[in-house]
Amino acid sequence: MARYSDDVSPYAGGTELLLAMKMHFADYQHLVDLKRIPELRTIIRRDDIVSLGALATHATIADDAIISGAVPALGALCSSIANARVRTSGTIGGNLCFAEPRADPPVLLAALDAQLVLKSARGEHHISASQFIIGALETLRAPDELLLRIEIPVTACNIRYERVVFGHRTIAGAAAAIPKDPANKPRIWVGCIGTHPTSLPTTERYISANPASLDDGLTHAIATDIGTLDIVSDEDASADYRRHLAETVTRRAITAAADKKGTP
Repeated sequence: MARYSDDVSPYAGGTELLLAMKMHFADYQHLVDLKRIPELRTIIRRDDIVSLGALATHATIADDAIISGAVPALGALCSSIANARVRTSGTIGGNLCFAEPRADPPVLLAALDAQLVLKSARGEHHISASQFIIGALETLRAPDELLLRIEIPVTACNIRYERVVFGHRTIAGAAAAIPKDPANKPRIWVGCIGTHPTSLPTTERYISANPASLDDGLTHAIATDIGTLDIVSDEDASADYRRHLAETVTRRAITAAADKKGTP
């Protein structure tokens, strides 16, 4: 990666990268094949951290016993991503690093307060999943870095992810992590409506102040947050319709998690 600098890309499942190259949206003279590095596929739990190898496929995550026991919301999401071919070959690390604006895992991982571990010849460092994606197809990963793993804290939260899908692509998605202890802060994130996932701070503050009351005040808080966002209009949904869907799935996710219907 260091040798070829800006003219190289890591390659794993290739479900998005190769398609982008075929359509001339990306052009690299060198691809570094990671598929034969088994250490990048491991899923382990150490105390209250689940360490998820960047090359773990969506299908592997969906079927993994550690994931189903510790962060079942992620397993449930990965079981329904795109189609069987994508789930079998596409990797969680590739999904994050490609930063396709309508990808679901970055939204949920931000709500889960996950940390990403990256490494280059210069050393290793951590970046919060909530800060990693900074725009459409743009992340904080340096050209010579590899994403090694995702570290997910196992916390006492009810977690729910809700989305609306058109074809195989999400047009609005929301993740809610509601702590079982009201003294802890909820994390509410929305995505697939703009260039990158976004937190909803007004909504988080409302839930913290009114943990037992999900009334019209919650609807107003959600609308206030989403009303400030730049929302994409495309062939699948107008900005106004996507805004309406984002408000709807956000309330659904919060209500399900608060009612303890979300997965713990």
